[in-house]
Amino acid sequence: MEAISTNSGTIYFDDEAYFKLRLHLKEKKYSKVFILVDENTAEHCLPEFRANMGGKFDFEAIQIKSGEIHKNIETCMQVWQALSERDGDRRSLLINLGGGVITDLGGFVASTFKRGINFVNIPTTLLAMV
Repeated sequence: MEAISTNSGTIYFDDEAYFKLRLHLKEKKYSKVFILVDENTAEHCLPEFRANMGGKFDFEAIQIKSGEIHKNIETCMQVWQALSERDGDRRSLLINLGGGVITDLGGFVASTFKRGINFVNIPTTLLAMV
């Protein structure tokens, strides 16, 4: 397996990444798992993600509008509200499935929701990977 360990976690970049994510979800037993997507990743990436996860895990998708213009505090407030309304708590996980807007905004939202929840970035663009 190709992986790079950092101070803040491990980066997986091969065919076994979904296996490692499934294992992580089993081990951590999060109270809820949310997936942050935009209009594009909801259509093109989310179905593939769900299929690769094997249908064994319950995810709640939170969708925002796509585009750099939506990387703002108003969108953060929408995601915080969605997490609250769907009973997100300190033991929840936010999976950020998308490009730079999703991974940047999702990381910020996760780190500030209820004093911080765990998050996983699944980048779908080269820019989101750096």
